Amino acid sequence: MSPANVEAVILCGGRGTRLGTLSAATPKPLLRVGGEPFVLHLIQRLAREGVTRVVLAAHYLAAQFGAFVLAHRGLVPELELLVEPHPLGTGGALRFAAEAVRSETFVALNGDTWMTQTIAPVLQEHADAGRDCTAVVAPAARVECGASQKGVWDIGPEHEVRGFTTPDLVSSGWVNAGMYVFKRALVLAWPTGSYSLEAEAPRLLRGARAGLFYSNARLLDIGTPESYARAAQELAGSASAGASA
Repeated sequence: MSPANVEAVILCGGRGTRLGTLSAATPKPLLRVGGEPFVLHLIQRLAREGVTRVVLAAHYLAAQFGAFVLAHRGLVPELELLVEPHPLGTGGALRFAAEAVRSETFVALNGDTWMTQTIAPVLQEHADAGRDCTAVVAPAARVECGASQKGVWDIGPEHEVRGFTTPDLVSSGWVNAGMYVFKRALVLAWPTGSYSLEAEAPRLLRGARAGLFYSNARLLDIGTPESYARAAQELAGSASAGASA
């Protein structure tokens, strides 16, 4: 399976409350990192990897995403904006966005998270294993600025995915990286409405062929002032950073 044959959904709907005044007038994915909106770095990377259609799922200050799309339509052959009618949470937003996706399989990314993992190996493992859902995870030790309040996957004795926990302090385990591969049909079977993928994962994935892609890549989100400040340095070295499967 090639990145050219899948679409990407970037979840951009959150308010970014942990950033305080930084996100009061600007959505978190549009905050500038290295002089450019953070989500621009994500889209450029997807384009380099061969993705040809990207859907931005937004709600908070959505008009700013509209202006962004108009200014950057040349980044990929198709760059689309999907505005949620009200805040839908990560699960509800994915269900809403799946209706706009055309490819049988799609990649989903959090719009505030950067990871050095490339997509192609994840897609290949997803296809080889015949899965409906593959979630990328990284070691807690590889999370820049610490892994506090990160979702940690609960993995059963047969390596089955049982859901996640979100402890206040994470020092070990496999942390949710905010990168997924989904069969579109699986997500369309989820209920409509507002809910969290993380909280509802056991119910949403029940009966599905779900698995984890264990990556040794570095992980950084821009959800706190500390990690936002770190992002410029991390992205400066991203062009030469290797990804690990």
